[in-house]
Amino acid sequence: MLDSFLNKLWYIKKGESYYWFYLVISICLLPLSGIYFAVLVIRSILYRCRVLQTKYFQTPVIVVGNSVIGGQGKTPLCISLANELTKRGLKVGLVASGYKSENTSLRKVLPDSDPKAVGDEPVLLARSTQASVIAGKDRIRATEKLIEESVDYIIHDDGLDHLRLGRKMEIIVSKKKTFANTISDNLSFCKLLPSGPWRTLHSLRTSNAVKDFIDIEYDTFQIIHPLKGFKIPIEDYKEKNIHLVLGIALPHIIKSELIEKGYTVDCNFYDDHHDFNGSEIIFNDNNPVFVTMKDYIKLEKYQNQNLWILNHRNKNEKTINNLIDQITKI
Repeated sequence: MLDSFLNKLWYIKKGESYYWFYLVISICLLPLSGIYFAVLVIRSILYRCRVLQTKYFQTPVIVVGNSVIGGQGKTPLCISLANELTKRGLKVGLVASGYKSENTSLRKVLPDSDPKAVGDEPVLLARSTQASVIAGKDRIRATEKLIEESVDYIIHDDGLDHLRLGRKMEIIVSKKKTFANTISDNLSFCKLLPSGPWRTLHSLRTSNAVKDFIDIEYDTFQIIHPLKGFKIPIEDYKEKNIHLVLGIALPHIIKSELIEKGYTVDCNFYDDHHDFNGSEIIFNDNNPVFVTMKDYIKLEKYQNQNLWILNHRNKNEKTINNLIDQITKI
C-alpha cells in the first residue's frame, strides 16, 4: 500500500488527477528530505576524507544502478551485458540483493532456486544468463565469493549508493519518460527522498569510476505461453481483451504500451516484488493473463493455462555494444 502511494507521489504527471494534492504532500515532506540531504553530505565527506573506507578489487566490478527509485531497467540491462560478455568468452558474476526475500545471508542462486528464499530478481538473472549469481545484502562478501570462482567481470544489479563497494565503472540507468513532467521534474527542490524519488545527487558521488549515463527504453515485442511453448509477436495476437497482472514498480508504462497496441486492459497492479499467492491470476473468464517474466517466476507453480509472459527488448541495441566496448577496456 505504501509502495503504491509513494509511486503515485513520485511519478504523477502534471495534468493528471490529484496532481496538486500530491504536490502539497511533496512540499510537506521537504523537512525530511532536508535531513536526508544532510546525512548524504556527511557520508560523502567521510568517504572523501577516508574516514570511511572503500574496498577495491583486482577483478573489474561494474555497478548498474539508477539515481531514482523505481523500475528504470537495471535488471534487464544486467542480463544483456552478462549475455554479451559470455558470448565473447568471458566468465561473468552477478550480484543482486534479493530485495524482499527471506534471505539474510549470501546464497548461490540457480535457475530453479525459490524466489521467496532468494528474491525474484536473482532467480531471473540466473535463468536468463549463464553467469554465476549471488544473492545477499553484503555486496563486499558477495564480490569476494565470486572472485573465488575466477570470474572475469562482476556486475552488481543495483548498489550504486553502496559507497564501500569499490568499482571500475558505474552505469546509471534511467527512463527519462518516467519522471518527465513529474513533481520532481517541475520543482528541482522536491527531488530527494522522500519528497521525490531521487536517492542521491550526482554532486555527492565520491567514486572515481568511469561513469556512463544512459536513457534506456524497452519495447514489448512478443508474448510467450510458458506451458505450451508458443511465442507470438505482440501485434499478431488476436485476443485483445486481457488481464494485466503486475507486481513491478512502474506498471503504467506497460499498460500504456498495450493500449497503444490495441489491447483492452483490465489492470491488476500490486506492489513491486509482490508475494503472489495465486488468487491474483484467477478470473471469472478465460481471457489471457499477461505478466512479466519477473512476476511469472513466482506464479509458475500455479500452472495457470491463461498465463502469457510479456517479452521485452531494448529499443537501441547499440547501447549494449557501446557499453560492452567500454567494459572490456577497463
